[in-house]
Amino acid sequence: MAGLSGLPYFLQYQDQAQQQAMQRQYAQIQMAQFQQQQQDRQRQQAALAAAGNALPQLLAGQQQPQLPPPPGQASQPMQQPQGMQPAPQGMQAPQGGVPLPSGPVPGQMSRPPLPVGGAGGGMPARGLPPFRPLPTSASPTQAASPASIPAPPTASPGSQQPAQGPLTLESAVKVLQDQGLSGADLMAGLSQLTPILDSQAKSQAAQLQQQFQHQLQLAQLQERYDSLRQRAEDNSANRADREQAHQDSLGIQQQMLQIRRESLNSRLQGDPNSALDKEDLSFMAQQYLAGDRTVLQNLGRGVQGSKNIVALRNEVRKQAQEQGMTGRDLAASVAEFEGVKSGERALGTRTAQAGMAVNEASQFADIAQEASKAVPRSQFVPANKALNAYQTNTGDPKIVAFGAATNSLINAYARAVSPSGTPTVSDKEHAREMLNTAQTPEQYASVVSMMKREMAAAQQSPGQVRSEFREAVTRKAPMANPPPPAGGLPAGWSVTEH
Repeated sequence: MAGLSGLPYFLQYQDQAQQQAMQRQYAQIQMAQFQQQQQDRQRQQAALAAAGNALPQLLAGQQQPQLPPPPGQASQPMQQPQGMQPAPQGMQAPQGGVPLPSGPVPGQMSRPPLPVGGAGGGMPARGLPPFRPLPTSASPTQAASPASIPAPPTASPGSQQPAQGPLTLESAVKVLQDQGLSGADLMAGLSQLTPILDSQAKSQAAQLQQQFQHQLQLAQLQERYDSLRQRAEDNSANRADREQAHQDSLGIQQQMLQIRRESLNSRLQGDPNSALDKEDLSFMAQQYLAGDRTVLQNLGRGVQGSKNIVALRNEVRKQAQEQGMTGRDLAASVAEFEGVKSGERALGTRTAQAGMAVNEASQFADIAQEASKAVPRSQFVPANKALNAYQTNTGDPKIVAFGAATNSLINAYARAVSPSGTPTVSDKEHAREMLNTAQTPEQYASVVSMMKREMAAAQQSPGQVRSEFREAVTRKAPMANPPPPAGGLPAGWSVTEH
């Protein structure tokens, strides 16, 4: 009674311990999630910093130096930096094409323009016209020269060397690797530089990101799967927790298989618009002539789908005519193949049943032989009397054990030689009749050996039938009713002209 009174307290303590264990596991999961989020934030910050450091280097490589002007042409003025005022009207750039900086020189007062007489002249008189620059046309002597060399074509301001286009994927990856990034940090930095890549590089980067995401998901799922499997194998976890962990692990395995299948299909999937070549058509036609209609599946897709079907049909007809087959013969071949498929399924089931039954009966036969040898020669009895001693549980224990082993051998033998795998009464009676004929241990061993040979023959029978099925499909053996040759008569028939 004292033990029963303390049972509620024990159950309450056990529930509290389970709740505390679940709380600790939940806290560990939260801590792992927080650490993962913190690592993701640090990785994102590192990627942003690396992309920011790499961007000036990439853009610096994009700028092209200004080309010198052609001979005889004025140089193109450089664009003034932002915030610099243009030069006042009337001030000309010196020879060479480099514009003068506008505005006063730092530390000096602004001065008026010099007069025509130079710095040594005086102030211009009142009423004189303002200063005008000299004309840029050629002198009269140069204009009158008949053998003047024509000037090269004037370069338009917009005909400068175009700047290099967007960046490539290789250059972006190289710069990020120079920044010390790799793995997930490299992919995060690459995602920051994607907007300045060219179209081909963007496509390659997207494909690379997809592959990396697949690998990352596989790694995360594998880690979760390992943790759940560890939880399932933990002896301290209760049964419900183990079942839930097992279900979660199965779901994760299905997700991993789906991701692997998608990745494999993306790498191995061919072009649906491609046409079949002659070798493929010939191989598929042979498969169809053997009776397998599944060769026509998934051929109607894509732009070339209908053309592939028509080409395959033509190849099937061509090979059928070469082999002397008609449309009816081809339909019969398809029907025979479907029958062979059904027979193969039934044969596989029967093969498994016969194999297990024969192996079991062979072991029982060895046990029965050992039991018969244990009975003294002077006390040896036929199998029928040993079975009676086993059923009545009377007599020498060795004879009773001999009867029990004989009974097990009879049941296993009947199941092994039965075509349906179910033991019948007639098979058991046949086994008893054979064993009752043995009057000595040697005769008993001979009968058991013969039973083993019969069971081995029953085990080999499905394999022989499978070989016949294969020969019928591959046409290595003559058919029961072979088709007549094209334009001829069946075998044994002849035509006599009267």
